[in-house]
Amino acid sequence: KSDTRDVGWGPKGGYVFQKAYVEFFCSPEVKAKVIDVVSQAKYDQLTYMASGNGAPDGRFEANHEGVTAVTWGVFPGKEIIQPTVVDTNSFMEWRKEAFALWLSPYKPGEERFCCPVIQEIYKTWWLIHIVDNDFVENKQLAAAMKELFAIVPEIHQK
Repeated sequence: KSDTRDVGWGPKGGYVFQKAYVEFFCSPEVKAKVIDVVSQAKYDQLTYMASGNGAPDGRFEANHEGVTAVTWGVFPGKEIIQPTVVDTNSFMEWRKEAFALWLSPYKPGEERFCCPVIQEIYKTWWLIHIVDNDFVENKQLAAAMKELFAIVPEIHQK
């Protein structure tokens, strides 16, 4: 409900919804495995966008076009409100900010002093966003992540 303390928003008496989604950075090798997993026919409700920091030089992949609502609310006497949507343009803008966070502890012009692993992540890794569009069942994202953890165990630490 909209008045739930930790996750509610909007006017009282409404209902809020959110699709399951995950967003993360990963190496190019892991990115290829992620795309292989989520592109399987059994995960037909999953959509993804992936971009490296070098975009727009061709380092962008997606399995859909258009706008995806990730959160929305239904309130008495109002139209449906969609405060969180994901589309290619917003994802590409967010990508710039997200990658910039890797270098944010360094003053402009001093980025070269960051450790080599941070430089490698900034230059070569990918930002991936995956949405489970079946917000009622919400099973495909969890199943795909479980499959991915089995293939790439180092990304899942217990």
